[in-house]
Parts: sequence; C-alpha cells; structure tokens
Amino acid sequence: MIYRLSFLLLFLFFFHGMGAAQENNARKIKINPETSIASGFFVTDDGYLITAYHAIANFNEIIVLLAKNRAIEAKVVKFDEELDLALLKINSITTFGYLSHSKSVPAGMDVVTIGYPQVAFLGLTPKITRGIVNSNSGLQDDKNSFQFSAEVQQGNSGGPLVAPGGTIVGVVQSKLDALKLSERTNDLTQNVNFATKSAILIEFLSSLPNLPSTQPLDPDQPLKAIRIYKELENVVVPIIARNK
Repeated sequence: MIYRLSFLLLFLFFFHGMGAAQENNARKIKINPETSIASGFFVTDDGYLITAYHAIANFNEIIVLLAKNRAIEAKVVKFDEELDLALLKINSITTFGYLSHSKSVPAGMDVVTIGYPQVAFLGLTPKITRGIVNSNSGLQDDKNSFQFSAEVQQGNSGGPLVAPGGTIVGVVQSKLDALKLSERTNDLTQNVNFATKSAILIEFLSSLPNLPSTQPLDPDQPLKAIRIYKELENVVVPIIARNK
C-alpha cells in the first residue's frame, strides 16, 4: 500500500557538461520512463547532500541541479536501503540545513516540507507545504520513521521535513497509495505520509569526516513558513537519476 514519490518525466530542461558545472549551455533532452526525479538537501558546506535511496537506486548517473542554471554530477558516498537514505557528494561549496538532534518528534508538532513535486508541470522552483506530525512512529509502528500530514507528491522523495525553528526533523520517504488502499477498505485516505527521523539520519551520517551541524528542537515555538522557505530554498535541490 506504499508507493515511492520519485517522478518520471517525458521532458526536462537542464544543463550538460557533467565534468564541471556549466552555465548557459542548456538543451532540451528526452527522459526515458526509467528516469527518476527526486528532491535532496545539503547537510554540509562542502557538497554532501541527502536524498531517498529508492530515488537513485539502480542508476549510474545522478545529476544535482543548482541555482544559476548549473548541473553537477554527484557520486554516491553511502546508502542504506532499509532506511531509504542515500548520501551524495558534489564538488561545490553549498549552503546547508541544520539537523535536529532530538530523538523525539512529537505528535501534533507543526512541520513543513520543501521539495520539487511534479516538476514537468509545476516547474523547478521549490514548493512548500504545511501540516503536522500525526504520529511519532511510522508504518506499522516503525520507530525509525514518523507519519505527517503536509502534502507531498511524486518528486518530494528525499526532501526535508522541517520543524518550527527551521531544523530538519525528517527525510520524506513515502506515502500511502490511497487508491489501492481504498480497494481493500472502501475508504479513501488523505495525506498519510512518512519520513525517516533526523536522529536516524544523524546516525547514518556518523562516518562523515565533518559531521553535519545540529540544533536542538523546540516544538512549541510558532512555525514561520515564510522564513523557513527563504532560509532553505537554496538548500533543497532537485535530483535527476538515470542510466547513461
């Protein structure tokens, strides 16, 4: 009843010349049905970024799209299929987001997600949605993830889920397939989504030479979506995975 959120496109504008970032060298390329489009976010200032593993699995070319019409090929540093996490690296100086080091993601806390859903129709500007944490555990009480209600669509996989203070508390992972579930339950579920907890992500990143920056979680403070969007719009990037 779960389906992943990576998006398959027919066409996409982006920039080639993968050995180094190139500007003003655009071309329209055809993307085959096996191409995956996802979201990711930087966790350090030297080009390390996180995305969902299922979005880049079984592909041999991964492209990160940056601001100012730049595209850079990324390499996979490590991944965990069970946790659905992948660590990528590009050769660039990058802005980054702060991870929450809290092991608790309380139910009822306001959250926003930022990502690149349905880019063939909605374009390559990051989209923000707002919701709450529905449960501190995920599917079938999974303790490594949690459920949230902020709307996500195909392409949001791998993007950050952000708490009121602007710290990242989760990585968008999956959503319930409402149509398939309705065939069994005669009930159409809405906004049942799951994210991997930031505490699990921090443990996953523990082998990095320079650990990502963390901040404490303050779930009771007001969530200011405008400020969070401005702070993270260059931290969150679209990711293209395909086979050469």
